[in-house]
Amino acid sequence: MGALLRQRIIEQYGSACRIQQLRRTPRFRSSLFVVDLPEGARITRILGAIADDGTLTEQSGMDLLHPERLIFAYERLMLIALALAARPGAALLLGLGGGAMLRHLDAYFPDMALTVVERDRTVIDLARRFFHIARPVVEADAQDVVADARGAYDAIFVDLYDGRGMASVEPGFWSDCAAALAPGGCITVNWAAFVDEAAARADAAAIEAAIGRSFFMGPRALSENVVQLAPRDAAITPAELAPRWRRFALRHRLPREDREAPKRCTLTARYEPPAVVAEARPTAR
Repeated sequence: MGALLRQRIIEQYGSACRIQQLRRTPRFRSSLFVVDLPEGARITRILGAIADDGTLTEQSGMDLLHPERLIFAYERLMLIALALAARPGAALLLGLGGGAMLRHLDAYFPDMALTVVERDRTVIDLARRFFHIARPVVEADAQDVVADARGAYDAIFVDLYDGRGMASVEPGFWSDCAAALAPGGCITVNWAAFVDEAAARADAAAIEAAIGRSFFMGPRALSENVVQLAPRDAAITPAELAPRWRRFALRHRLPREDREAPKRCTLTARYEPPAVVAEARPTAR
């Protein structure tokens, strides 16, 4: 089986790719792999998941020359939650992956208190070995962490996926997330292109009910991930979201690709699922 999965990875990325690791993890419901993709002097390292049927999804990415930079567009949209929070002093990251958001926040917000939660030890091990993650990681279920937190976080980043889709959450999870927010805080959620539409609609509605409002941002073609932003501040309107983000990004000297993230994006008041992507392309979770 390992040889077949390796061949599937090579078929996806080409013979020039370098497979660094392929490891089965039952809790993730698939095999995890780390692969390096050379493009001239640049090398992009991908953490991916591949199911026994060959279905491949990308869980995280890192530019080896600039590991602090974000690779996926949806990650930059999730950052907007910081601009919608009254004060971005403490953030909770639910789901580690390859640690892209953690590295980015460490680099550009060194004074921010960060808590990152990941339940799968294999993910943590791979992140430490291949993705420059050295800081403590809470090895626990996200549900348990938010249930014990009250008003502790200014921003909560929810990016909970395994090899088959978004991890299921128990009833009350989104209410617990809302209760874990400090006054004026914001929740942001990544809805991947392959997520179950009915489940996503139900959860997106539950988030809005728990907070009272939310926005959805994604590429205009809706061919990639959609991000939900749910700020507690009722005064925030859709019209001011982009300029508010730009002021925030300039003040914190974020990279240009971060500052321009809302450009060419669609902003809606309800969840619209991403379009189905071509089977030949892996989808970012």
